[in-house]
Order: sequence, then C-alpha cells, then structure tokens
Amino acid sequence: MKTKLILILCLIGLISCEVSSVDTDDPNYVFDGRGGIKCKVDGKLIKPKVSFSGTGLAADVEFISWNNEEYLSVSFLNGGESPDFIHQSVRMKIIDVVPESIQVGNIYTLENEDNWNYGKYSYGGIDFNYSTNDLNTGELEVVFHDLENRILGGTFHYDAIDENGIIVEIREGEFDMKY
Repeated sequence: MKTKLILILCLIGLISCEVSSVDTDDPNYVFDGRGGIKCKVDGKLIKPKVSFSGTGLAADVEFISWNNEEYLSVSFLNGGESPDFIHQSVRMKIIDVVPESIQVGNIYTLENEDNWNYGKYSYGGIDFNYSTNDLNTGELEVVFHDLENRILGGTFHYDAIDENGIIVEIREGEFDMKY
C-alpha cells in the first residue's frame, strides 16, 4: 500500500511540473534553454504537449545536415490541448545555416518551401496542411544565441495557407531552447 501511494505521489509531482515559459518581452528574462516555445494560432495560445525527452516538451530546435543541405528546424506539437482536443503542430525550416553562422539579430523570411525558408502548421493530422508561400510570409528572428552552451532563442510569426485558400495566423511566437 505504501509503495503504491509513493508511486502515485511521484507521478502527480512529475505531471504537475511545468517548464518555465519564455517571455522575450520581459527585460529581466534570462535565456537558459528551458523556456520552451509557444505561439498564438488565430489568437489562441498553444504550447507543446509534455513529454519525457529531456526538455519535458514535445518540441525541438535542431541543426540538421541532410541530403547535402544544412538547415535549422524549429518545431513543436500541441498534444490536443485545444478546446476540441485536436493535435496542432508548428514547424519552421531555415536553410543554409549552421550553428556558427547564427547571430543575434538575424531575421529569416519564411516564404516558399520549394526554394526558401518556410513556416508550416498542421491541425488535426500528421500532414502539415498549411504553409507559407510567396504571398503569405513571415519571419523568424534570433534574439539570443549561446554557441558554447547550445542555446537558441527567438521570435516568429507567419501566415500559412491551405489548398482551399484558408489562412491561419501564427503570431507572438517565442522560443528559448537547447539544440
């Protein structure tokens, strides 16, 4: 009985733990790679679902080398915390960058996925059904970079459109994560 009670209390403690929330508008905010990521989708705040993969969040900032291409990928999955419990995903890809080339103040335009950097959004499925294009764009700005400790912080916003012409507004995006 005691063992079960201790196990239940430990699980409640783990579930109730919350990763600190990034707030780039706060002049006293200290970037430490644990602030996570968040944004508003059509005015509604979404955050990553909780996972047990180091950060505690279903979110990634990664520098990837694949198929003779170097790029930065920033993404997260909201685990059905929306009012209708539908999964939402946000992803941005910045091409031709490596950690050493990222500087504070860099602004990357999110445009057409065929040739450039892009932003994507998915609602309710595993496929990203909304994407930036030549007319519906946005930006990702680097506001903090600690190369030695592998911490990247920034802000982002963009408009993503689906095949029916419906536009989703991704706004007030912020992140503070380790890569």
